[in-house]
Amino acid sequence: MQNVSDVAKSWIENKGFQLLSDEELAAKLADLDKQAEAKAATDYLALKRKVYERDSLWPSGRKATFTFERWLPEKQPDVATAKRIKAQASDVLQRLNSKAFNVFLHGPAGVGKTAMTLAILDAFNQWTDKTTMFVSAVALREAVMFDFNDDRARDKLKRVEKSMLEVDVLVIDDFGSEVGMSGNGKQATERLQQFYMRVADGRYEVDENDKRTKCTIITSNNTRGELKTMYNDKLISRLVTKKPENVLLFVGLEDLRE
Repeated sequence: MQNVSDVAKSWIENKGFQLLSDEELAAKLADLDKQAEAKAATDYLALKRKVYERDSLWPSGRKATFTFERWLPEKQPDVATAKRIKAQASDVLQRLNSKAFNVFLHGPAGVGKTAMTLAILDAFNQWTDKTTMFVSAVALREAVMFDFNDDRARDKLKRVEKSMLEVDVLVIDDFGSEVGMSGNGKQATERLQQFYMRVADGRYEVDENDKRTKCTIITSNNTRGELKTMYNDKLISRLVTKKPENVLLFVGLEDLRE
């Protein structure tokens, strides 16, 4: 007389299913756990990216995108200089994938600094698991000003600051334009400087191996020296790198905006 186990095995085999040994079953369950963990990680990354996209501040209030393929040196009269800048940006991107450091893009208006930073963010989103965020300095100044008398604006600014502190790669675009050109005696308001200082200090954190974990990319029409007349020296030291290999000079290019 067959026992229950033998009957169950016979039924499984008759149905065409495969009987697994204890070792095979354990391996199967481990593989399913691994797949579940991978899906959970992918879903969590997608959720974080949605949060940072929500908290990004765009100059027009609408998200902008760009890619390396669309940044064409041939559009510039000085093609060689434009090619050099694009190659340097590609090098910076590759190094940022394994090591965090600040980047500074400087040059006149309309020569492609913002487009290049958007291309860098696009590459991170396409090919890495790093999170990114874009903040227009002008839009941020407006948010800091409006949070005085508006509870919703105050709550939004708190979310923006939290995201700016946490995100892996942060772009602060057109830094300095919210203050004015150097030499006219203007400086950023104390509240704006305090906001930037909190962000800068928080983003300078290091891991257990004393390595930085977050990258801040600054674009500006102003030189580093000009920015120091608008902001506290300590802030500029934390935000605006002076290492030549991490500074992209958009000098010699022409304004392509119509």
